[in-house]
Amino acid sequence: EGDGDRPGRIPIVGVAGSQGTATIARAVAWLVQLSGRPTALACRDGLFIGSRRIERAGKSFWDQSHRLRMNRDARAAVFENPASLILDDGLPYDRCHVGVVTDFEGWQALARHDVREADHLHKVLRTQIDVVFSDGAGVLNANDARVAALAELCDGEVLFYGHELDGQLPQALVDHLAQGGRAAVLRQGTVRLQQGASSVATLDIAGLLE
Repeated sequence: EGDGDRPGRIPIVGVAGSQGTATIARAVAWLVQLSGRPTALACRDGLFIGSRRIERAGKSFWDQSHRLRMNRDARAAVFENPASLILDDGLPYDRCHVGVVTDFEGWQALARHDVREADHLHKVLRTQIDVVFSDGAGVLNANDARVAALAELCDGEVLFYGHELDGQLPQALVDHLAQGGRAAVLRQGTVRLQQGASSVATLDIAGLLE
């Protein structure tokens, strides 16, 4: 099936960063699968169609991801994109519907690419946001100011997520909500989806863990 006005395309979600990105990718794939779309997933845990792992992640991860995107059984796809993959081969797709960036960590392992500090990852990880469709969304970690700054590069909607530190939400998230933007806010074990000052939905994380 094509995707709306883009024949031959399936919805694609990309997750870039280093902290918990495999877990995020798997959670996103599970949620997309609940919508009724058989979903392909490529992450460090392996390559999946739905809940079935079809391959282990190998040294040719980019090639594996590209082949998975073309799998006829998939009606949506989620990809974990570490900075090393982007630097070595680029993203395994040209555009995506949702781009997630989690953090600017892991730069110490990228010296061969002349990455010498976290700020050097800006040009790398912005790639994930640069390819978001104008009717798509960039999802950014507001607790990392460098990640939050990628918002200005997104052609689509920007959604922030973040949590309180010392009783305060990150300023980027506060400003975003003040402008009527959407964000997922973690406070005292509860995730609240907000648009501006209004709560759209809540999820009690602490209760789920009891």
